[in-house]
Amino acid sequence: MLLQIVLLAVVLVFVGNVNSFNFLVISPVYGFSHMKYMAALANHLARAGHNVTYFQPFVVDEYQNHNLIEEESIEIWNYYHDEIGIQHIPSQACMRDAWHSSMYQSDVGAAILLSKYLFPAFEHMCRKMFEDTELHYDLKSRQYDVVLSEAFDFCGLYLASYLEMPSIISTFTGNRLNALAPVLGEPSFLHYLPAPTSQYGQKSTIWDRANDVWHKIFSSYGFAQLFELQYEQVKKLTNGKVKHWKEIIHDVTYHFSNSNPYLDFVIPTIPKVVPIGGITVDQNSWNLKDNHSEELERLLDERKHTVFISFGSMVRSVDMPPEYKDSMIKVFNDHPNITFLWKYEVPNDQELIKKLPRNVHLAKWFSQNALLSDRRVDLFITHGGLGSTMELANAAKPAIVIPLFADQPGNAKMIERHQSVEVYSKLDIRNWKKLSNLLRKMLNTKVYQEHANRLADTLRFQPISPADLMVKHAENAARFGRMPNLVPYAKDMGIVEFYNIDLILILGLISTLLVFIISIICTKLKGLLTFKLKVE
Repeated sequence: MLLQIVLLAVVLVFVGNVNSFNFLVISPVYGFSHMKYMAALANHLARAGHNVTYFQPFVVDEYQNHNLIEEESIEIWNYYHDEIGIQHIPSQACMRDAWHSSMYQSDVGAAILLSKYLFPAFEHMCRKMFEDTELHYDLKSRQYDVVLSEAFDFCGLYLASYLEMPSIISTFTGNRLNALAPVLGEPSFLHYLPAPTSQYGQKSTIWDRANDVWHKIFSSYGFAQLFELQYEQVKKLTNGKVKHWKEIIHDVTYHFSNSNPYLDFVIPTIPKVVPIGGITVDQNSWNLKDNHSEELERLLDERKHTVFISFGSMVRSVDMPPEYKDSMIKVFNDHPNITFLWKYEVPNDQELIKKLPRNVHLAKWFSQNALLSDRRVDLFITHGGLGSTMELANAAKPAIVIPLFADQPGNAKMIERHQSVEVYSKLDIRNWKKLSNLLRKMLNTKVYQEHANRLADTLRFQPISPADLMVKHAENAARFGRMPNLVPYAKDMGIVEFYNIDLILILGLISTLLVFIISIICTKLKGLLTFKLKVE
């Protein structure tokens, strides 16, 4: 009997692992929202019964003890800088200018600044990863079925291609990346996806359409330039034995897009691009009071209203200009009946604490999902990062969105059309009366909450969840490897072919000849008729 039980257990274990695959998730430690997104992919794959390795190169010396990996079966592989890399770890204060500089929100600024800031940040970790032959051997020996890596720090995708992994899935933490779309074979987003500073729909003017073209050109250039710089670096490190980034993207099995069709602007796309926006949102764990500490529970019950403030991890609240902080303090004083919970990197900043009223509470970290899902939190003041935008949309939370840089203005415009938020300029933070009046208006107007509820319900009842979409496509990538049949033929057409310029020219030429021939015939007939009339 005991032998039968043992044999049955062995069979069950074997059967349970027959369909499991080996996944490598490459997640550089840089921006917290990027890490959270990649960790969500790893967690969902592990929950589906697969073997997952979470490889995290520490580009910055932060987040050493994050708890983003929730599944115990996931192997966490930490990878650190060498001595040279340690000397070049990017400063966390390097983005402080984003509080007041319009360059971070302009298309030209993005094109100029993107590679300037990001390439030096990624350079030395990428160098080590390609010089480390022991790492290469170890990765190859594990026989991964699929590698998932982000087209942000492209080094992970270069490494996966260099090691000839059987299947690669690219992804991007933002919702859309103009530089990737034509390489993947997606139709142009032009006018489907408005520029952050353009009006859309019936309000769109000729200048808005011109701005859309301008935005597309420069936003594409910024990331393309970053990927080119990384390619040149890796090309030298491998003596030319690495594919160009466009060839790698062309060959990926799938591209996971952090967009959701029920939230995002509607755009033309292809089956190879899988929308998994909202995968970081775990609604099953929401509305659980044990997510809060006793102290936080007390603060949430302290006043009639509670407002949560967070500007993300890339641009720090502690680096906010003094005049902005003074303005925020005046807003706090103007609303003594509101408890303000502010994610602030230095909560023991005595100079600031002395100025704050009693209704403001600082903390280096808050559980954002837990707070947004709590009904006692009435409103969210956010920078409009895509992760935060997804979370507030799913949590049915009205918000004041103050975009600071990068994709945040576009994210703000995306959710603004659902009428559950108001977009506020970062340059107007200094105008405390304007901000205070907007806060008062939103708390006293029910329509924002009604629209937020509808949006959240739409996302809650979408036919296929983002997690299911991601897991099923990842499993398909493991089963079949590359799928060239998913690449549209139109992708490799030239401009003349794609827009039928040659056909139009031929038709134009034929039409011109027909008109010429008809005109000659008409002239001849007219001459004959005239001659006949003269004879008669």
